[in-house]
Amino acid sequence: MGTMENKKQEKEQALPALSMEEWNVRFDILNNSLRMILKYIFALCVVWCVIYVSIGGRGWLLSGVKAMAIPVILLVLTELFTYFFRRFRLSLNDAVVLFIMDFTVMLVTMTDFWTHSLMFICMLPLILGLFLQREKLIYFQMGISFAMMAAHYLLVEWLSVPKLKDNILLNGSAALFNIVVFANMIVQVRKYVQMLDTQTTIDSLTRLHNHECFYEALDQKLAAFQESGEPLCVLIADIDNFKKVNDTFGHAYGDQVLKTLAAIFSSEASKKCFAARYGGEEFSMIMEMSQSDAITKAQTIRKHFEQSTIPTSDGELHSFTLSIGVALYNNGFKSSSQFFEKADEALYQAKKGGKNRVCVYKES
Repeated sequence: MGTMENKKQEKEQALPALSMEEWNVRFDILNNSLRMILKYIFALCVVWCVIYVSIGGRGWLLSGVKAMAIPVILLVLTELFTYFFRRFRLSLNDAVVLFIMDFTVMLVTMTDFWTHSLMFICMLPLILGLFLQREKLIYFQMGISFAMMAAHYLLVEWLSVPKLKDNILLNGSAALFNIVVFANMIVQVRKYVQMLDTQTTIDSLTRLHNHECFYEALDQKLAAFQESGEPLCVLIADIDNFKKVNDTFGHAYGDQVLKTLAAIFSSEASKKCFAARYGGEEFSMIMEMSQSDAITKAQTIRKHFEQSTIPTSDGELHSFTLSIGVALYNNGFKSSSQFFEKADEALYQAKKGGKNRVCVYKES
């Protein structure tokens, strides 16, 4: 019994709830994709109506007009999706995303029972597999896509006539529709993947690079140092008495203080200065410059922060101070962690020496 409960807990932990940002991106992808498909299927149906008239007369015109009913239905469903999901923030987990896309694809294929060209649109939901969390669901979707393709193929074989099934204009316009829709869908999914990459490298509060990204950059800079020998410094800054800030004014105000310092770090960042939020109230920077220039940079950041005034919800203005430690890299350091530890030691000296100052690591 205990084993079954453990497996259930592991399964739940393996699929974390979507963050607000991730839900928003999924919603945007589906909303934009549905409207994109709607736009192109409407255009395709108009083209088909013209082709039906040219090759079949009134009977084929009636068939084309019937096909136009699908874009109208798709338009209504898209508006309902936008309204209800945005208003009530309904779940957009993997299964829901695939169901919405499968249903849309099914409607699209119903616009054409005369050619095989739209059969390949059944594979469109598989593109979403690039960001789905559940691998098994992707294989399940593959089976659904092939089943829809087979069903469409059989219906066309049963309902169509060679005059239509082999028509170059019908097949050509449908093939163009497939290409355009697939290309636009890939663009939508790429946006989602880029968002995930951003989430893993950017701190959500300050929009600076995060702890992991900082060490990746530091390792890269150290590798470059071995080749060029150009001076390399690192600094770590810590807001003085930050716990007291949170206790006195609240965490929301503390976040404003962090954002203020982050903005200063961001303004001082450049190709030679890599800024990051190291964690909590600590910020760091990798600087490809001499020790004297690094100290000047650190003093600029410290003074700028000290001179900044941050209003509370009551309109009161407060300013705060910053302690900074700086270290210059040398070949005696065995790793990036040891290099950073030296800057941390300098920060400790700055705190110990009275705070609101810049201290530099010196070999003992």
